Amino acid sequence: MSAPFQAGEAVWVELCTTDPDAATAFYSSLLGWSVREERIGSAVYRMFSLNGRDVAGISDAATLHGGRPRGWITYFAVDDIDRAVHQAVALGGELVSVPRYLPAAGTGATIVDPFGAVFGLYQGETRAGVEALNSVGALCWNELNTGEPAKSVSYYQSLFHFGTVQRESATSQLYTVLMLGDVPVAGVLELDNEWPNRLPSKWITYFGVASLSEALSRVVDLGGTPGVGPVDSPHGRLQLVRDPVGHAVCLIELKDGLRPANFPTDPVVTT
Repeated sequence: MSAPFQAGEAVWVELCTTDPDAATAFYSSLLGWSVREERIGSAVYRMFSLNGRDVAGISDAATLHGGRPRGWITYFAVDDIDRAVHQAVALGGELVSVPRYLPAAGTGATIVDPFGAVFGLYQGETRAGVEALNSVGALCWNELNTGEPAKSVSYYQSLFHFGTVQRESATSQLYTVLMLGDVPVAGVLELDNEWPNRLPSKWITYFGVASLSEALSRVVDLGGTPGVGPVDSPHGRLQLVRDPVGHAVCLIELKDGLRPANFPTDPVVTT
């Protein structure tokens, strides 16, 4: 890396599920991930990589994050995790997992925001966060889907000091881009009847694929379910899918990067 992530950037993604073995099989086959196991106390944490670069994790809901399947969790970088946790709760969030030191990584905690979306706080040490962005199989974007966009934006602005840019989504909905200076960090999508408008709010993880149509076929073969889409966005065709357990994730056939990378990445593969 040429520079660490800024405080407030989305730096890690993790799936908290009741069936980590099934999730490992699904995402490894779909996205080409390699897996290794790490220990967090008595729990097993599955770490996934592409070409030796760590890109995501899968945890067992029975042992982490309050014993409930939280789905895909977006973690944001912080400089002082204890202070960030205190502020997140003071602003109306609920603490799910107290700060826990992760060997050879850093310290993480999870919060439920005032509208029900679970997110993480992460103070990196040895591992700053993901080691690839904007490439096939890697993290491309993070997006909050919520029926309370204005209040949600206000919460995260208070916590991370984001600026905002207002846009219209590819489906003509209100879309807010959260910014750190001129760096886009994440999106906030206002849900309406065109999307699965189910409370609570939820953070959605985007992963890159070489061919969306081929990836969707693979999703079905692996026991997943295509959801909303495909949608033609300025950055590429995308579609929401659900894995065999029902957790939502977005796949995008990326044309260009939605956020900058501070380290070398593999070239974006498109068709």
